[in-house]
Amino acid sequence: MEQNISTLKLISSLDEAGNVRTFIFEAKGLIWIAGQNQGYILPQAGETETENQRWFTIASAPSEGAIHISTRVSDSRFKQTLNAMKPGDEIKAFELGGDFTWEEESDEPVVMVAGGIGVTPFRSILLERHKAGKPLNATLLYFNRSEEVPFQIELQRLSDKHPEFTLRIVIGEQITADKILELAPQAKKQMLYLSGPEQMVKSIGSKLHERGITVKQDRFPGYDDKNY
Repeated sequence: MEQNISTLKLISSLDEAGNVRTFIFEAKGLIWIAGQNQGYILPQAGETETENQRWFTIASAPSEGAIHISTRVSDSRFKQTLNAMKPGDEIKAFELGGDFTWEEESDEPVVMVAGGIGVTPFRSILLERHKAGKPLNATLLYFNRSEEVPFQIELQRLSDKHPEFTLRIVIGEQITADKILELAPQAKKQMLYLSGPEQMVKSIGSKLHERGITVKQDRFPGYDDKNY
């Protein structure tokens, strides 16, 4: 089935931390649920889908009224073309999708695990719940390769405002199922959201599932344990 394709205009862009950069596009009437993703096309990046298409989980909360793509800027043709865009330039976008979302009517506590840039859906989810006046009954384990941590200040502010929200940033340690359960043993009885490099999420998700843990996954292709 063919997807509807819209065109979004770049408003601005800004550096976050390290090589992570956020590109802010007009939402153009799009309505999404925090945690959803969208596919994008930059025809000028190349002739093949491998070169000119990427999927990103939207980093912004719907209440922010704009689409934020936050990504590590690598030397891929797509990322370099995206990074070269100026305000007013346009990107083509597929329909919204994905179910990596917080159950709308549930305030049950959850565990969130982010591997590097995999933090983007959690930024969206947590900010949207905060804006709606809902509790942030969550523990976020945020693994990052270096001390250059995207969105650290924003997340810390949410933690300061919400005593029910626990933020734990882990620098330079390998992400494993054992480490997750060591830091958040309550995950054995709670929903666990796991987001990060595709192979890491598949592997750890499988190990957690074997232990009887309910896991939602958001997989980021193109990342591994060296560049997440």
